[in-house]
Amino acid sequence: MTPIELKKRLETLAPQTQVEVSDLTGTENHYQAVIISPLFAGKMILEQHRIVLGLVQSEVDSGEVHALTLKTYTPEQFNSLNKNN
Repeated sequence: MTPIELKKRLETLAPQTQVEVSDLTGTENHYQAVIISPLFAGKMILEQHRIVLGLVQSEVDSGEVHALTLKTYTPEQFNSLNKNN
């Protein structure tokens, strides 16, 4: 799974979802994803991550995606975080 394929898949979470994917090793199987989605509103981080992993579970199970570090935010959380920087 390429970074572009992963980004497109994660963007299917919900309308207005924004995703940034980084290939951490250049091997196209160790990724970091920053996901900003209104779908995360009212959900704990563990639940947010379970939702995301559900989209790529078959790739994780097969080893195609070996590692996926997630940073998940609602749009409000992300905007607040950026105002403080």
